Amino acid sequence: MSVRVRFAPSPTGSLHVGNARTALFNWLFARKHGGGLILRIEDTDRERSRPEWEAAILEDLRWLGLHWDEGPDVGGDAGPYRQSERLEAYQAAVDRLMGEGKAYFCFCSPEALEAQRQDRLARGLPPRYDGRCRSLPAEEVRQRRGAGEASAVRFVMPRERITVHDHVKGEIRFLGSDLDDFVLLRADGSPSYNLAAALDDCRMGITLVIRGDDHLANTPRQMALARALGWEPPQFAHLPLIHGSDGAPLSKRHGAVSVAEHRAAGILPEGLVNYLALLGWSPPAGRDEVMDLPTLSGLFTLDRVSRSPAKFDPERLAWFNRQHLRRLPTGQLLAFMEPADDLTERAARLLHKEVDSLVALKRAIAEIRSEPELESLDLPATAESALLQLRGALVVQGRLESEEDAQRILAHAARDLAPDGRRVLMRAARLALIGKPDGPPVATLLWILGAERAKQRVENALKGCVAP
Repeated sequence: MSVRVRFAPSPTGSLHVGNARTALFNWLFARKHGGGLILRIEDTDRERSRPEWEAAILEDLRWLGLHWDEGPDVGGDAGPYRQSERLEAYQAAVDRLMGEGKAYFCFCSPEALEAQRQDRLARGLPPRYDGRCRSLPAEEVRQRRGAGEASAVRFVMPRERITVHDHVKGEIRFLGSDLDDFVLLRADGSPSYNLAAALDDCRMGITLVIRGDDHLANTPRQMALARALGWEPPQFAHLPLIHGSDGAPLSKRHGAVSVAEHRAAGILPEGLVNYLALLGWSPPAGRDEVMDLPTLSGLFTLDRVSRSPAKFDPERLAWFNRQHLRRLPTGQLLAFMEPADDLTERAARLLHKEVDSLVALKRAIAEIRSEPELESLDLPATAESALLQLRGALVVQGRLESEEDAQRILAHAARDLAPDGRRVLMRAARLALIGKPDGPPVATLLWILGAERAKQRVENALKGCVAP
């Protein structure tokens, strides 16, 4: 059987890094085994689902390089790929279950369900639905339905043991008698997550469901429902959650948690993908941790996924981003830069190995491009002779063809200065060129700015900032 996995986000917000890792692991597994990745949009939450969130999620996935084989935008034989377009299929499944006595109407209001929950907790029992509507007489059900009383539909949970052969956690056993009769259709007629997910996984031919272990409690319910409808459920692999440094599930209080936030902060897709792959999965011994998607897909196996939660470390992400930034060809760097002129190209080529992110690189280039504020330059009168020497050397040189030319200009400018003149020259030159006492080497700045721009800044500094 061909491998078919799925990623099924809800368009109720931006793509969380935990969901991005789930998408990544599904993509890696599919590519490793020559199978298909199906993108399914679980948009049955009518109140919170938004088309703009769906568009943002798809854009983030594309940015990460995680392209899918079937989905709402590319089609496929198992569509439609939005659950909101599959409502008739869910209703037909519920009608069949009702006809076979495997589901029933439940008239319990939210208030009544909460009262049941509190009563069971007070008696030391698990807080689950007690099944009271399962045994209502058919005539009473008909009358209450006829009177327009709101009702959900619940699944009759089988009592027998359900065994999950999990590809990450191993064999897990559940007793159906420990699980309540869960909702299939809400009172407003919308399908529950368990109904829609179980039915879609079967009808779309999903062979393995790879998802977070926060869904583990849903798995025996979905397996039982699939079998009640005559399907053999897919296999499962539940991934450990991603936690923050305090051991709690990753959330806003830990900082950036969405792909969009990391993208805006200048993280490269290659850096984020590489780091996410190693959150809960480890490559074979001896492998370099810095890897691209093709390398990761060739190495990925579920038996190397940890059963323990992974901790998100922003500094570790920054390190991976720095490694990939250093490997990025200048031509690709320029695609992120504006304006993509000669100054930007020279700066990107020389500085990209010294920064952690694209944002930091853009900031460094912008600082070099900006004219120094002459009023703020704190140049002493002793710097005048150094700057005059530098201007003269720039005039003599005429053009800068390389960073080595810049080094020769500085050596020429320092030649006739006092013993401590080179130190004075470097400080004065940096202030004149970028208005700051620290930054890249002066030779680097000269090469990035070019001879004409550098000479103009030195002349401006001499005119406006050095005391006569």
